[in-house]
Amino acid sequence: MNRIVFLGTGGARVLVFKQLLASGGLWIEQADARISLDPGPGALVQATKRKLDATKLDAIILSHRHLDHSADINVMIEAMTTGGFNQRGSLLAPGDAYEDDPVILRYLRDYLKETLTIGEGGEYSIGNVTVRAPVRHDHPGEVYGFVFESPGCRWSYIADTRYFPELADHYRADVIVIHTVRLEESEIYHLSIPDAKRLIEAIRPQTAIITHFGMTVWRAKPWKVAERLSQETGVKVIAGRDGMRFQLPGPEPSED
Repeated sequence: MNRIVFLGTGGARVLVFKQLLASGGLWIEQADARISLDPGPGALVQATKRKLDATKLDAIILSHRHLDHSADINVMIEAMTTGGFNQRGSLLAPGDAYEDDPVILRYLRDYLKETLTIGEGGEYSIGNVTVRAPVRHDHPGEVYGFVFESPGCRWSYIADTRYFPELADHYRADVIVIHTVRLEESEIYHLSIPDAKRLIEAIRPQTAIITHFGMTVWRAKPWKVAERLSQETGVKVIAGRDGMRFQLPGPEPSED
């Protein structure tokens, strides 16, 4: 079964501080791999609440080092490796998450089977899943989104960034997950709902999911925002919900 479980849909500082929405990132199950993506504050608690066993993870991926994406990275490493007693699992993160002011504790790194540094255009394997980081984002620090691909399943994750036109070409997929912090366009380094509309119209996915909401989107009721985007674009748009389980496409069944 290929699916995404939303361990949190909150994304801006104030909303995360107040925990108006959870902030644990995504739990991915794809082609028999289990992946924690951007484990922000409360990721382990949210996973356990949803009856997801973090000791069974195969990999943890960070799009970038900001705390709303990485605050639970170390406890998730502890869980994946059962406190270091089982050296296993992969960690993928940008270079600045490991370096000068690291968010990944150094003593935990030896617990892992491998640590990989993400770079622009990089391609990585987690079991039968290929993960690509097609382009560096326009956001403070080193930030990447991802395209996840396995037999019969391709979807993309557009993490924090300021809009630029080439984004659509890099993230074409049947399913796209878009971080939409702002309701209206602004000069800050985050996508807005009008930016999401541009991306959806350019990519034309089967399904677009908006998530990682800031206060302005939350006050506007994300489900109503998604309904309006669906009407305006002709594409099925869903607002992520804490605990939502979204079924990804899978390979066609064999005729045997």
